[in-house]
Amino acid sequence: MTWNYLEGNEQRGPVTDVDFEALVHSGKISDDTFVWHEGMAEWKPYGQVKGLTAGTSPPTHAAVGQVVCAECGRAFPPDQVIRHGNVFICAACKPVFLQKLKEGVVVHGALNYAGFGVRFGAKFLDGIILGIPMYAIAFSIQGFHPGARPNVSRALLSNAISILLGLLYYTFFVGKFGATPGKMAAKLRIVNPDGSKVSYAKALGRYFAADYISGCCTLCIGYLMVLWDDEKRALHDRICSTRVIQK
Repeated sequence: MTWNYLEGNEQRGPVTDVDFEALVHSGKISDDTFVWHEGMAEWKPYGQVKGLTAGTSPPTHAAVGQVVCAECGRAFPPDQVIRHGNVFICAACKPVFLQKLKEGVVVHGALNYAGFGVRFGAKFLDGIILGIPMYAIAFSIQGFHPGARPNVSRALLSNAISILLGLLYYTFFVGKFGATPGKMAAKLRIVNPDGSKVSYAKALGRYFAADYISGCCTLCIGYLMVLWDDEKRALHDRICSTRVIQK
């Protein structure tokens, strides 16, 4: 498809989809700019027809062994595209795509990875939510009697119930909703690399990987990996092949 547009009172074009998208993202074509392509009955403002441009057209269903370009929606063999995160870009769309990245435009189909600060805040909130019932359970099982000797069996039972409560809390919410209540409050979601929902089994495995590998075994260094990873993954994200995204 080729496009024509009005610049002042002068007609420009025809230009290809890719060139047209570049003009849109450079600001030369705005929502008020009148545009036309073959098949349209009349010239219309771009804002009324923007859904027909290459960057926003419905994606093509790729055949087996092919991938879909996130810009133009056409299918290509993997060796004819470049990959950025979880999206693929064909050679023709590469200049427009790189320009979008330079300008900070949110790329169609790309995941918005959550940073360390917001993830820490969400985990802190989950700690508060879980802490209340955990302390209540500990108090009811162990009790607090001044001068009394610690009861080892009661302490072990209290810890076991607390661990089980945390496991059920995390696995249920992540498996069902893709996020714990703390992450929901921060508008975060745990997903697979392609953006799909994680399973209950993966949620369970991620719970142990987060608490015992990223936390205890690495002295929390596993959590800090979010700060320098290109997809803001913690160690447990790498182990379980998950991503945390911000909606």
